[in-house]
Amino acid sequence: MTRRDAAALPLGLLAVGGAGMFMSSSIGTGRAPFLLQMAGDLDVDIVVLSHMLAGSSVAVGVSSFFTGPLAGRLGRRGLLVGALAVMAAMMAGSAAAWAYWQVLLAAVLGGLASGIYMGSIYGEVGDRVADSQRGRAMGWLIGGQSLALLVGVPVASWIGAYIGWRGVSLGIGGCTALVGAATAILVQGGGKAAATGAARGGVRAALGPHTLALLGASITERICFGTLATYFATYLQIAHHLTLVQLPVPLMLVAGFNFLGNLLGGRVTDRVANRPLLYALAALATGATAVALFVPAWSLPGAVAVACAFMLVNGASRPPLFALLGGVPPQVRATVLGINISCASVGWMASALLGGLLVAAEAWAAMGWVAAGLSLTGAALVWFGRIRPGGIIPG
Repeated sequence: MTRRDAAALPLGLLAVGGAGMFMSSSIGTGRAPFLLQMAGDLDVDIVVLSHMLAGSSVAVGVSSFFTGPLAGRLGRRGLLVGALAVMAAMMAGSAAAWAYWQVLLAAVLGGLASGIYMGSIYGEVGDRVADSQRGRAMGWLIGGQSLALLVGVPVASWIGAYIGWRGVSLGIGGCTALVGAATAILVQGGGKAAATGAARGGVRAALGPHTLALLGASITERICFGTLATYFATYLQIAHHLTLVQLPVPLMLVAGFNFLGNLLGGRVTDRVANRPLLYALAALATGATAVALFVPAWSLPGAVAVACAFMLVNGASRPPLFALLGGVPPQVRATVLGINISCASVGWMASALLGGLLVAAEAWAAMGWVAAGLSLTGAALVWFGRIRPGGIIPG
């Protein structure tokens, strides 16, 4: 990146945006190492807990769908700060819950806030960054989600071994509140006037056949990623008999490669003209490594190595997809990026339900083949829905 490019990027916005994405992801993925413990504490089956994850994903999808109109009325800065405050409160409420329905309610309300936050931050960055730098900018935001896996899940697992899932929930809530305070200080503008222009594009104008194809690819990618990201810790506990104290090291290695993939994918996206081909190649590699991951013969180091490869190529696929979605005409960009979060939440919901059933049956090989089929489908959809630089939608 040249000095001129660095100056053109809104670094303050990207910094707090990445941190906010970290917390938005952590309120969900932070529970991943504790599903077995939560099931025992709340006296429910792990399949029931998958319903909680699915409910949170539905909430994310519902709220993010309306982010564009809300930004036009309330301003993005207010939505960003308010959403982080609600997420913090819900995590604190989850820590104090004594019944499953209370944890479920907190997860759903936190999901609503998370959808508002993600739709708002992607829209804000998409409007402020030129197409030639959009891959890197989106890579930083996506990297915040990856860091939730790289740092959040392993650290939560290690800390949770001593203070339990309730203590971890309270800690996530406190950190989210701090990010909200930093956002209030560092994010300037973004008022009603700034967001209204981006919110003018209606849903009907935004959802042409090519855009729908890209959004469909977003769903398939999130099912593929979400299933493995949510249940890989459970897989290590069941198949390789790891304890919570032993989980952080392999989880950090795996998530580190996803973060690296986000950054590399962002840089390559801004240097390659054929973004659909870049995504298709990364998606096909994702499917192949997903199948390889659950080969029974793998030792623990082998399984972790293949998981690292999966996370690397999957992480590299995200920036070109987001750059394509952000390349739609400016009048519908905020709407498309908000709907994309809704589509991603559909993927997370499907991954939670599907993964819960496969984990209960210990059908790990089937999980890999399902991910491969989804990756192939996503590659085909992106190739059909390719959008040229500058927001020209072909056909």
